Amino acid sequence: MNQTPKFYRNLWGDLQGQLDVSKWTSVTSAWDQKLYKESFHYLLDYINMSLRQNHGNPTQTEFNVPHGSVVVTMSMKDEQLEINCGLVDIASAARVPLLRKATELNFYPLSLAQMRLTGSQLTFHYKGTLDTCEPYKIYYVLKEICQTADRYDDEFKEKFKAKGLVEPQVKYFSTAQNEQAWNQTVEIINETFNFTNYFDQQRWFGSTLDFLVLAMKRIDLCTQMQGFLKTELELVIGNLGNSNVNITDRVQTGKKFLQQLLQSGKDNFTKNLYEAETFVPSKSRTSAAQVKSNIQTALTNTQKYHNDKNYIASVIESLYCVYGLFYGNNMDHGVNAILMDALTRASEKTWMEASGILLQGLQTINTQFAS
Repeated sequence: MNQTPKFYRNLWGDLQGQLDVSKWTSVTSAWDQKLYKESFHYLLDYINMSLRQNHGNPTQTEFNVPHGSVVVTMSMKDEQLEINCGLVDIASAARVPLLRKATELNFYPLSLAQMRLTGSQLTFHYKGTLDTCEPYKIYYVLKEICQTADRYDDEFKEKFKAKGLVEPQVKYFSTAQNEQAWNQTVEIINETFNFTNYFDQQRWFGSTLDFLVLAMKRIDLCTQMQGFLKTELELVIGNLGNSNVNITDRVQTGKKFLQQLLQSGKDNFTKNLYEAETFVPSKSRTSAAQVKSNIQTALTNTQKYHNDKNYIASVIESLYCVYGLFYGNNMDHGVNAILMDALTRASEKTWMEASGILLQGLQTINTQFAS
């Protein structure tokens, strides 16, 4: 294994996202002046500038915003804000295990909104007076509703046979695009198994685990998968990062997931490839200054490994950092360009060459952007 993994860039989509950070000052300024309705309107502008125009009523007191396979309804009336979002219909579902799971969700991850059962419909609900709807709070109400819906609507349908309440408005990709996404995913998995076999022979089980996590984040960056498969991938990545589980079991979990992904076949994989209208994105909007702050530990470790000529460790450290940034964040185009360039130039190079290229990429972020 004398050269580094091949880099596959995203096949579609804008990695920066729709959040307009310049609008946040207007949000907080209006709130400080006790202009609560205006603050809420500016919050929607912060999330997406076209949202109020496309999804609001003429008086701008009610908004029905699609998010994947759900619709989030927000209404202001009598100085109160009410937020509702139907998730699934459970009339013909396996009700007992489904409701047990929904009850668990009301303790975690939900902390601001709550799930309710109204008739046969399971819905999210939040209500409060406008003077208690502080912008940060409401943003996270909306975010936890959207994230929980993303994660559990497909699970409730797949595992418990619940029915969706609305037909999701999605754009599927072409046959050629799906073919490319599947082929690249297969290449990433096969390449990963080659690396992990080598690391296992050297008894470098930590490197094996790292490469399994990298494989999943590489596939996520390349394909930006959705649906039930996205939920499963996030769950596995979380399990691989659980230090309370011994490393052997985590390695086996990662290998099993990638093997099952191959065995499930192209058709099952590509049905999870589509673009859907998004309200609150799952990824955080991260400024260049925040990225600079977030890479400091990885930069220090990468520099040390590189100086010690431990080039494999240096590459793994930097790749783990960079793919982690793409996996969890929507970053500025300028940051994306630097990191994409480093990944492109380091692709399939010797460990020594790639170590220097990736280190240079992190150093560029560190020097080019203000803290």
